[in-house]
Amino acid sequence: MYDLVDYRKTKKKYVQDFPEGILDVIEAAYPSKYRLLAEDPSLMTALFSNEEWTDILTKSRNSYSDHIQRLIFSQKKWAQGI
Repeated sequence: MYDLVDYRKTKKKYVQDFPEGILDVIEAAYPSKYRLLAEDPSLMTALFSNEEWTDILTKSRNSYSDHIQRLIFSQKKWAQGI
């Protein structure tokens, strides 16, 4: 099983356009907490307040929404032959 650091390296290497997952948001918004989390994943619930979790989940959900919109747009363009 990959640890968090290996997961991030693999993901960045092979995936160009991918929605941000929870770990991606944590890494971008809370880099020091991400390092602690990479060392001990059991700290996930203890490191963040309820407001921080709401922010993390909202950012992740919004990136999925944007990703789906890009997919729909590209499918429409492909179907039109552009």
